[in-house]
Amino acid sequence: MAKRIAIILVLLVGCLWGSSSVFSAETFIVSGNPYAPPVVWEEYKQLAGVAPDLVKEIFDELSLPYAVRVLSDWDRVQEAAKKGEIDLIVSAYQNDERSKYLNFSVPYLPEQTVIIVEKGKEFNLSSWESLKGKRGVSGIGESYGQEFDSFIANNLDVSYYRLERAIETLNLGKADYLIIDLYTALIYARLLQGEDSITILDPPVTTQNFHLAVAKDSPLNDHLEAINKKLDEKISAGLVSELVLAHFDRWQEKIAKRSQYLSRMSDQRSAAQEDYLKKQDEMARQRLLGTMVNTQGLPPAAE
Repeated sequence: MAKRIAIILVLLVGCLWGSSSVFSAETFIVSGNPYAPPVVWEEYKQLAGVAPDLVKEIFDELSLPYAVRVLSDWDRVQEAAKKGEIDLIVSAYQNDERSKYLNFSVPYLPEQTVIIVEKGKEFNLSSWESLKGKRGVSGIGESYGQEFDSFIANNLDVSYYRLERAIETLNLGKADYLIIDLYTALIYARLLQGEDSITILDPPVTTQNFHLAVAKDSPLNDHLEAINKKLDEKISAGLVSELVLAHFDRWQEKIAKRSQYLSRMSDQRSAAQEDYLKKQDEMARQRLLGTMVNTQGLPPAAE
């Protein structure tokens, strides 16, 4: 009997060892800003957008197992990376503070940062100095590159809220301007049917690059060189630009369906309104297309 028990124990240990080896591969935890379409946003308790699609394709090709963790806001995502709770942020600008706890991939997408004001309250944006003496708002946890971040901290009156509240603060006249990424601005303006109530000032205040960002203590850093090589391949093949346009068009379709539903509920939607909305969508898409060039080809930013 003792011999039989011993054999069973040996077999059991063998099974357990085999099972542990199956699950020994590292599963990397991925997260991102849940409110930054079309680059990344939360949809059905998952992350959607350009950056999550890019990460999925690269990680699948490199056979890197990962799981997505959706967090409440952008500030919480960055805090989780600091604490080592996540391995990868799918899109982030680089600055000094983030560089303390994150390693950045090669840049994969340039993005303009713009100033939005209420219609009728436009001002000449000749330089960053033009923002002095005015009240600004922006999304919580946002950064716009080290140089502009430092200028904001040292010279401007800017409050940070969740994006919906920041937009509401501007709409209520409690702020003079909103700092926001261009792609997100175009989508939210259309989503809130606010094209006629806001103005996007030119030129952009800065142009930064999105990166994948790996927590410094994560074992994912062992794969960063391979990830960078894949990123370069995807950029060269035009995949990033294709994803931006695809997700931007997808948002326009989502917004159009929402508008159609609301119009059916109110029993109002004239041919003139239909034509107006189509023109607004096309104007937004053309502005988006104007940014789909390399950094050297972008309009000069106000500094």
